[in-house]
This record gives sequence, C-alpha cells and structure tokens, in this order.
Amino acid sequence: MNSKVSNELFVHYASLEPCQPSKSQLSGSKFPTKQQGDRLRSFHEKYYFKEISHGNFVKRNWLSYSPSTDCIFCIVCKLFGLPNGKHDQFSKLGTNDWRHISYKIKAHESAPEHLQSEIRRVMFTSQLRVDIQLLSASNSQVAENREIVKIIFEALLYLARQNNAFRGHDEHWSSSNQGNFLELVKLLGKYNPLLSAHLSKIQSVQKNRLTFLSNVSQNNMLSVMSEMVREEILKRVKQAGVFSIIIDTTTDVSNLEQFSLVLRYINEEGETEERLIAMKVAHDSTGLGMFNVFCDICDKYNIDWETKLCAQSYDGAASMQGQYSGVRSYVQEKNPNAIYVWCFAHVLNLVVVDTCDKCSSVRNFFGEVQSLITYMRARKRTATFLEQQTKCYPSERPCRIKNFSTTRWTSHDRALSVISKKYLAFLKTLEELINSTDRETSSTASNLYKIITSFKFILNLFLMENIFSYTTPLSIYLQSSSIDFIQAITMVDVCAKKLSDLRNQQSLNILITKTKSFVNEIGLVECELPNIRSRRRKLLPGEVVSDEIIINPYDQFKIEVYYVVLDQVNTSIISRFEGARGILSNLSLLSFDRLKATGEGTEISDDNFIALKNWIPSLNLDNLKMEYSIFARSFIKLYYGMNLSNIKSNNELIIESENKTNSDSDSSNNLDNEEGIMKKLSATEILKILCSYNLVVAFPNLF
Repeated sequence: MNSKVSNELFVHYASLEPCQPSKSQLSGSKFPTKQQGDRLRSFHEKYYFKEISHGNFVKRNWLSYSPSTDCIFCIVCKLFGLPNGKHDQFSKLGTNDWRHISYKIKAHESAPEHLQSEIRRVMFTSQLRVDIQLLSASNSQVAENREIVKIIFEALLYLARQNNAFRGHDEHWSSSNQGNFLELVKLLGKYNPLLSAHLSKIQSVQKNRLTFLSNVSQNNMLSVMSEMVREEILKRVKQAGVFSIIIDTTTDVSNLEQFSLVLRYINEEGETEERLIAMKVAHDSTGLGMFNVFCDICDKYNIDWETKLCAQSYDGAASMQGQYSGVRSYVQEKNPNAIYVWCFAHVLNLVVVDTCDKCSSVRNFFGEVQSLITYMRARKRTATFLEQQTKCYPSERPCRIKNFSTTRWTSHDRALSVISKKYLAFLKTLEELINSTDRETSSTASNLYKIITSFKFILNLFLMENIFSYTTPLSIYLQSSSIDFIQAITMVDVCAKKLSDLRNQQSLNILITKTKSFVNEIGLVECELPNIRSRRRKLLPGEVVSDEIIINPYDQFKIEVYYVVLDQVNTSIISRFEGARGILSNLSLLSFDRLKATGEGTEISDDNFIALKNWIPSLNLDNLKMEYSIFARSFIKLYYGMNLSNIKSNNELIIESENKTNSDSDSSNNLDNEEGIMKKLSATEILKILCSYNLVVAFPNLF
C-alpha cells in the first residue's frame, strides 16, 4: 500500500467490494484469451468461488479481477498484508497464468502471509484496531469533558450573575463546606450522572487528575466569558456610532489604584446603556498616567475614541478634570469634540458637604449623630436597640442603624431617617444603657441621652430631614444609568427652587411647630429652645453704638442656622452646577418646551444648530433644521401613538412639581394634561420614539 495514501482514502478502499465482473459486463461479453501451452486460455468466473464441502461454495472476497490488465490480485494482501505479503505476486503484480491458476489460487489461500492479512482485515473491519480504539476512547472522553465543562460554565455564570463569592476557606473534599462554587457543582452532580461520575473519579484519584474545578480553571473560564461579554459590548458601541466615557479610580484591599472605564451609548432600541469595559491597575495616579492607561485600554480593544468619543465625565479630582494636566485636557487635545461633564452626583455631594459644614450648629449636630451611631453599633447595644423597636413599634419592621459614608452623603439621610422613625426606641435603649454597670457605657449613654432629648437636636434633625427630602431623590436619579442630561439640569433647578422657597418665616414656623408637636408627643422635658443669656459687651472708647443683642432663641436660630444653611445650599447649587449650563444651552433644542414651541410655529435660532454642528461635525446643518422642524410639529401625535403607560417617567424619582390650578373648561384641562405628559418625557424618550416608529433612517441627523 502506498504510504502516501491518507487514512480516509485507505478506509474508503477497505470498504469497497472486490472487483469481480461477469463476462457479460466485459467488452465482447467474454474474458480476454491468450495462448498458453497448446491452446487459448482465459479467466473464468468459477474462480470467484471456492468449494468447501459437499458441493457448497463460498465467495473469495480477496480475489479481484482487473479487466484492464487481465490479471487477478489479492486485494486483502495488497491493503492489509505485512511487508512479505505485499511483495507476493498476487498483491504486487497480479497473475494471469491461466494454465496453472487453480494451483496458484489454492497455494496463495493457504499461505501464512495471506492468512495473516485476512486476520488484519477482520480486525480492521470489526473496529478492533488499536488506533481506532484509542481514537474512539479519546473522542468519547472529549465529549464527556465538554458536557462537564458546559455544566461548570453554567455554575460559574450563575454565581457571577448573582455576584456571589466563588471559593471557600476549606475546599478539601473532606470539608463540610467547600464554598459556593464547589457546593453548587456537587448539587448539580446529584441530578447529572455524568458530572456525578466525574466528581467520584476526582475523589478516588488524588493526583494527576483533570478536574476543571481548580481556581485556575475557574479564572480561565471566567476570562473566556468576560471576553465574550466585552466583544458584545464593543459590537453595540460600534453600532451606536458615538459614545461617552466615565472614568473613576478606587483603591482595593491591596492598596492598588484600580482604574475603571465605563462606556455610555445608545442601543438600537433607543435606550441608554452604561457598560464596564475594563479594569486595570494604574501605577501612576497623575493625569498623564491615567491618560496613558486609558489609551492602552482603547488600543487593546480597538476603541476609536479620537473620532467617536463625544463626551467624558469624571469626578472633581485634579488629575481627572484639571484644565492643563488632567485626563480631560489630554483627551481634548486629540479630540476637541469630547466635551467634559463633571459628575452631577459628585457635585451634589459637594453641595451637601458645603451645607453641612457651613455653620457650627449643623456641623456639631452631625458630629453628635456620628457619635450616637458609633456608640450604638456595638453588638450588644444593637441587640438592645432592636429589642426596644419591637416593643415601641410592634407593627413596624425593625431598622438597623445606618452608618455615615464619606463619599455618599445620601447615607446621612438614611441615618437621620432611622433616628426620626425610631426615636422612642433610641430613648429607651439609652435609658437602659444608663443603668449599665460599665462606667464608660453608662456615662456615654447619659451624655447622648441629654443631647438627643434637647429641643435643638430635634429641630436640627427635622431641618436636615427637610433638606434631604429634596436632595436625596435628586442624588438617586443623578446616579442612575438612565439619567438624561437636560432632565437632570431641570431637576436641579426644581430642587434649588424648592429649597429657596423654604427661606421664609412661614416655612420656619411650620418647622418649629412640627418640632414642638413631636416633643410633646414623646413627652420630653425640654419643649422649647433654651433662653439666651444676655451678655452686654462694654463699649470701647470711641464707640457710639453697641451691638444688637439677639435675645429670642428662635430669632437666633433663624439668623445663624436656618437662613445660613438654606443660603449655602442654594449658593452651592448655583455655583457648582454653573459649568454644566453652557452645554445645556447647546442641547436645549431637545427640551420639551422648545419642541412644543417650535411645533406651534416659533422660529428657531441658528446659534443652537451651529453650536451642535461644531460639537458634532458630521451633522448636516440644513437637513438637521428641516428634520427638527418636522419632528417638532408631529412630536405630540407620535407620542400619543405610543403605549404611554409603558413609558416610565423619570420624574417619579424626583420632587413632584407644583400642582397647577385646574381650569373650569374642559379644553383647559386637556391642555394641562397634555403639558403634564410632555414634561414627563426626556431626551431618552425622544430616542425611543424615533426607534419605535423606525424613523432613524428618516431623521438621521436628529437621531
């Protein structure tokens, strides 16, 4: 057999029947004749068969006749023979000695080489070959391993989606708890025989085993899944055309600076998506170092930020937003169209920080609250507090004490909310701790009891609760992934107006009345602000007018606390969000009031379109004007054509706007309802309208 013949071709030859044509199938309907001895001789069909006994015949499957050479061959020796058998005349050249053919056939059939070839043929055709057995066993093992790995992938995917820990403290097979991953695999093995057999084999063979369960295998599989997810995200980003970035850093438990990059884009359904694309250790925390990490990530994943990036958002760190050496400036050097937006949630946190640190009364109030929380978070004191809650508020769910966070000031609102709702339980807990035999516990509880039962503490508590009732919902919305820029600025203005409206005597009187009512309901001793002791300062030589002395404690609270806090929060909101309003002027075309006014015939200034053209050079200015005008005229009709009940209003997360006075006429009511519905929409819903009606192709510049 030619060694160059492939295994596939060899298998094909072995599967063929021997060539045994009858004379009717040959040219002239006879076998060729030739002179041998004293007469003409030829091959005969009877040689295809062998007589075994009593007139019984069997077919010679090894004998093959070649009409082209007029010779017979042993196909078995030719394919399966050993070297000696392959050099035999029947296998190499064939024979046409028809005079002695009977003798030669019988001699070949009984030859040891031919018998060995027959045995090898039987082994081959019955799949008893060693190589086939090894290949079959290997294929079977591969198929089993694939099924096992598939189950393990499902377990990993489940734990990853649930954000659960994978490994345990003791992962030996003798451990009662091997961690979430191994315990989940063992649970799945109870319902999968293949996985169960695999686990049993692992436990029986302690060394040189392939388990697919080690931490290295877990990490490799997670890396494969993460790459698949990243590829899908990058595919969607490319389909979106343009995108923005959000960058932040944080220090992990090993004190390494982790750099995280988030891409924000619009998907095919017109919905906003924010996706984490990479996390990388940043060894250089300067602006240039952060920028180099950003470039490395973009180069690795082929992200075209120099032409497709339209906006960037970071916190207020100098290395990020610095005008000369921050990441912002380095990005804008290569992509001037990548506008910078300071993280609104971070800005609002700074507003709250400014407010809480402005006056000593509020600053001391939060210090006292922090002391109370720190004291009450001890295990036994927490248990006592929970027990008192069940006694004082049996029909309400117990609350745990919320600690302050240094970065998210919404945690202050949660802490104050627990104190306000469970105030009586706090009092009972401190009263019980005052009687403790431990001197430190008793003295601290006594001091805290005096603090929280003071009228001033409760007044400050309700004041800050009132302020947080406006800032916390706004902060929650500003941290949501579906945030709309124009809507966010509008909500900030609404929040500022609401807080500004509190700066009057009537609102202060309501606050004081609420505090007095609460104090009387609880039954506290101090039900008023303590009187101010009059201290007259001696006039110095040359002074004509003495200082005006504030004797009324409520006037002092109004001047030194109430107005100061409200003035500070309004001033901070205006000043810190001022930088974002320049961008808003360019995007105000997408506001609902502008769309409605344009639809009613109000002319559009070209300045806004030119600014948008400068920001996004690919826009066609003339087509954009035309698309905007047509869309504005049909905006309300398109909106009513959608399923309005399925569009969630972003305003559900913020302060409800003031209720408008209802008109007596039905037409006025309909107009108010229409305007109310319009104000519930955002620029994101405009994108949804374009996608819902498949108008992206018709309005490409507006989209």
